[in-house]
Amino acid sequence: MAFIKFNKLWLIFILMAAIFSALYLYYTLFPGNIHHEVYKYFSPAEISQAQKYHKINRLIYITSFLTKATFLLWFVFGNNAIKLSYYTEKLALGKYYVNVFLYFIALWVILRLISLPFSLLSHSVQVEWGFSVQTMVSWWSDYFKSAALDFVFSSMGVLLLFVALNKWPNNWWVSAAVFLTIIMFVQIYVYPTFIAPLFNKFTPIKDQKIINMVKEISKNAGIKIDKIQEMDASKRTTLANAYFYGFGKTSRIVLYDTLLKNYPEDEIKAVIAHEAGHWKENHVLKSMLIGIVGLVIGLYFLNILIHSSLFLPYGKRMTPAVLAMIYLFILLINFDTTPIQNYISRQMEKQADLLSVEYLHDKKPVIKLQIDLAKKSLLDVAPPPFIEWFSYSHPSTMHRIKLVEKANVK
Repeated sequence: MAFIKFNKLWLIFILMAAIFSALYLYYTLFPGNIHHEVYKYFSPAEISQAQKYHKINRLIYITSFLTKATFLLWFVFGNNAIKLSYYTEKLALGKYYVNVFLYFIALWVILRLISLPFSLLSHSVQVEWGFSVQTMVSWWSDYFKSAALDFVFSSMGVLLLFVALNKWPNNWWVSAAVFLTIIMFVQIYVYPTFIAPLFNKFTPIKDQKIINMVKEISKNAGIKIDKIQEMDASKRTTLANAYFYGFGKTSRIVLYDTLLKNYPEDEIKAVIAHEAGHWKENHVLKSMLIGIVGLVIGLYFLNILIHSSLFLPYGKRMTPAVLAMIYLFILLINFDTTPIQNYISRQMEKQADLLSVEYLHDKKPVIKLQIDLAKKSLLDVAPPPFIEWFSYSHPSTMHRIKLVEKANVK
């Protein structure tokens, strides 16, 4: 009879998650005092509103994580993952890969149902605070489209994973790393062409003022920015944003229509300069290469956990219950390495901020942009240091302002 054993490696991952969760919850509930420098740019009312808004979102985030983690810990180490595999085996009439598929469906549905209330609550908060204009019909449409995509790609991935686990029980993780690396590069081409258009409309920028800004910044940056698009974000949100995506021929800058409609020209130009900094430094490619290293390390540890935790009768093929272990591992490892992922992201954002000053030959619009973004988006401009260290992919507003203030204008 198969069974799953708790061991020291699991204990390390769980203890890290527990410590981070406790600290995150503590600093969410008791954020501490605001430094007097913040009031130079923001009023007490603005700071108070932002703190209230982020407190709600942080509580939703940490509660969602703890709920999923608690369920998976009970499911995996309470022998319930093994029990479910016996039920699906009976339904599959002894056909192994049908059993694997049925097990995946059952676990996928359970985890979706656990996450759904938190997703709905998060949406309702965005609507209440005026940041979402999306109707429930539209929200459910997006939800089912993303769920369908997740189900199709995940089910194919799971079936391939079990082929590898059974064919190469000791070295499956190497083939998985190679396969997922290829997928990461393929998605750079597939996502903007096939996936993103399912949710939003992307059109080339036609405003001559924006085009001239791009030409000027391209010249200053020494790069050729030949793809800049507008995204119809306003059908879902009032928030402004922009992003750089891809590398090589897939490189493009995408500007939300909410940014173009609601922000002055000098701030739009600062956004373009910031994204040009990402383009110049090839941050998407660098992020992918770092991600591949993390992927290989993660799969190596997962392989150790599978062989040290899962006990199978001799000669038996891999039980579908290992899938629950994998879900638990992914949840914990992603949470435990969040500070590392965000530290790398913050360094790239700092670099792009400094390059934007260089390309504009002026720091004032960059600072003005940060202040305007913070006010309109209710950003927590000076969060507790732990919260920023753990969960911020971008430096906080005050740290960005201070960085830019120290920059040399050439």
